[in-house]
Amino acid sequence: MKADGGKIAAIARQWPADVRLVILHGPDESASRDMAGQVAAGFGAGVTVTEIAGASLKGDVQALLAAATSLSMFGDRELVRVDGLDDDGLAAVEALLDGPPGHPVLAVAGAFKKGSKLLALAEKHPAIAACINYEASLRDAARLLGDMAAPMGLRLDRGVPELLFEGAGGDRSILRRELEKYALYKDADPARPPQLVTADDVAAIGIGSGEADLFAPIAAITTGDVAQAADLIGRLPDGTAIPLLRALERRFAQLVLLRTEVDGGQTPAAVVEAQGKAIFWKEKPFVIKALSAWTQPALATAMGDLLAAERAVKSTGGIADLGAQQLLLDLTRRAAVATRRR
Repeated sequence: MKADGGKIAAIARQWPADVRLVILHGPDESASRDMAGQVAAGFGAGVTVTEIAGASLKGDVQALLAAATSLSMFGDRELVRVDGLDDDGLAAVEALLDGPPGHPVLAVAGAFKKGSKLLALAEKHPAIAACINYEASLRDAARLLGDMAAPMGLRLDRGVPELLFEGAGGDRSILRRELEKYALYKDADPARPPQLVTADDVAAIGIGSGEADLFAPIAAITTGDVAQAADLIGRLPDGTAIPLLRALERRFAQLVLLRTEVDGGQTPAAVVEAQGKAIFWKEKPFVIKALSAWTQPALATAMGDLLAAERAVKSTGGIADLGAQQLLLDLTRRAAVATRRR
């Protein structure tokens, strides 16, 4: 059966007896993994977790059933976690459903292909809860971060959700860790009135503070400020490539949507102002300038280059960081050239 975030949150509080398998899937794998972490945490610290790689199920269709029906050595409740479930695991899932009741199974998958038989089964079978996670946009930041912060005893001030979202590149695992850090910093407790997290708090201890601030390089890159971009990119610490690339991907995706309205006859300033709180107020001047510089074809090319750079960093690690930096400088030069032409 199809499930939404509310259903998964309820399962995290108490796994229902009639659900054999939870599948978290979709384009936003960070959201799926974050959800999986919350569901697993609901079992308590003493739960025994059996981990299975999704790729192994193709060669052993009984592995999932065997793990789900194994006897616990200590009599405690167990949880079976599958990482990387895909259509090759269909037979294993069918064997699980045909077998006797056992331990709950929690699976994380990516985006299923169109016509996926496993997805079709998951969405109609009453013993499966299947939740799809789409990539959130900056428009979703206030709701998303608000929902994550409330159970920690936190309340986010105006503009803070957008600040955190862009700083983390929308990665929910990073966002949750950040909020947990603020909860400790504020001595927050869900049983007490919520503690307010302000922009000053983010500047003091957040991912948007100091040299790790991603707002400044994003602004410099997208508006063609070559000197500023070169300085900021050169001072970024190791490990920042992926968050920065993802944040830029989201910014360019945002520009693609807004540029459609500009091409329809509206001014960049009018388009940006119409977004209201969806665009952090400090960022609006930079978004307006970027909208004036980037055309739709140029944005499409930039998006493709960013995605390729992210894949390279993921596959080769730090070796590809230099290549990513070169791309960021190249994107800045493209914006600078376009700005001079206008």
